[in-house]
Amino acid sequence: VILQLNNPEKNLYFHNQAVKRFKWLKFFPISLPFMGEWTVSQSENGEYTHKGEWKYAWDFIITDNKNQQFKNNGDLPEDYFCYGKMICAPADGIIVEIIDGIEDNKIGDVNLINNWGNSIVIKHTEYFYSQLSHIKKDTFKVKKGEFIKKGDVLAQCGNSGRSPYPHLHFQLQATPYIGSKTIDYPIDHFIVNQDNKFDFLSFNKPKLNEKVSNIK
Repeated sequence: VILQLNNPEKNLYFHNQAVKRFKWLKFFPISLPFMGEWTVSQSENGEYTHKGEWKYAWDFIITDNKNQQFKNNGDLPEDYFCYGKMICAPADGIIVEIIDGIEDNKIGDVNLINNWGNSIVIKHTEYFYSQLSHIKKDTFKVKKGEFIKKGDVLAQCGNSGRSPYPHLHFQLQATPYIGSKTIDYPIDHFIVNQDNKFDFLSFNKPKLNEKVSNIK
């Protein structure tokens, strides 16, 4: 025990309470990588991708009050509510990799040659990185080697790579390479909107179809 109370029962009580109160201290705090409310279109062990070594990842889109992700007929990337929206740094870190220059796909098409599309990798601590993918070409506001702060604008959501419609892919990993194996890791604090009833979650993972946002 950290504090010796000279009583086995009190020591055990103190230890159990400390575990409950401070169990999250082992996690480096990671926030959602966007502003406003987004919807989880695919979570871990996804229906289409996010399999095997890449199963711990999320895809995010923006939906309206009818749960639609686009206006008009959805024939153009610009019809999608998330297209061109700003994506942000989920925590402080250093940019260790950027891929840019890949064109957005037409709706329904995918680029299997450049699977991840335009992407960025951020180093947060040793053996802890985040990757954001399918970014819009030529929208990066940061460069490789730059130190960034949590909430800094990185780029815009796009439709590059293996992406049939605009969305943001977000994963956490232990190595600095685009397409690295994912790790099972929670988001520190976020809000879930369920039919306009808001729940505050700590060190949890967004689930499929949940509408989620940062605290501020």
